[in-house]
Amino acid sequence: MTVDDKTKSEIARLIRQMLLPQPEEEQDETYEKIGRLSPDPDWSNYIFHSSEFYDEAEDLDVEGVVEKIASYKPIIL
Repeated sequence: MTVDDKTKSEIARLIRQMLLPQPEEEQDETYEKIGRLSPDPDWSNYIFHSSEFYDEAEDLDVEGVVEKIASYKPIIL
């Protein structure tokens, strides 16, 4: 699955939205939307379970996460 620029922009927007305070229901909806758009099933690990995309000030490199998600290539058996 190739991720086009429009989808990358939408994923970035949704990630930024998800990082803002919002009601749990909206948070869940945003999470699900990203999951539907992302070819990488582990996309949330880059945000919640890794320090790879965070700088010293603990700011998330959203564009870096989006590029990582977009570069995902499934293993075809």
